[in-house]
Amino acid sequence: MFFDSSKNKTIQDLQLTVSHQASLLEAINRSMASIEFDLNGVVLSANENFFKTMRYRPEQVIGKEHRMFCTAEYGRSAEYSQLWSRLRNGEFVSATFQRVAGDGTTVWLEASYNPIRDMGGKVVKIVKYAMDVTQKLQSERETRNKLQAIDRAMAVIEFDLDGRIIAANENFL
Repeated sequence: MFFDSSKNKTIQDLQLTVSHQASLLEAINRSMASIEFDLNGVVLSANENFFKTMRYRPEQVIGKEHRMFCTAEYGRSAEYSQLWSRLRNGEFVSATFQRVAGDGTTVWLEASYNPIRDMGGKVVKIVKYAMDVTQKLQSERETRNKLQAIDRAMAVIEFDLDGRIIAANENFL
């Protein structure tokens, strides 16, 4: 009897863990674009957020190489080869990446490429989670351009809270 209740408790704990993990993956899947690659960069699967973000249909992507999302120049670069070498070696890579959408426009992704290991620790595939930050980057660029225009057209001086000058532009000087 003791063995059975112990086994049932273990099964319940495992079911709870699996349910919790599934809920976490579901939350990520709802909010982020995700795509899976084999170790050669061939697309295995992607979620709906990915297709929407990148403006592709599944049949245009599944079975194709990751390189299709990159500019031709980047896809031929040593940096690109190093990215995949690092991933195959089990290193995750996180950064802001420029990618090409299905309609040819540029999409900027804040993304993390994550090597997935089997039970023996061998890397078996790569999963990328991403958020589209194109609008944010465009907005920041516009703000920076406006500030540069003001700096070119006006005399500008900056003070700290004690009234000491901390910066002045060429026009002011």
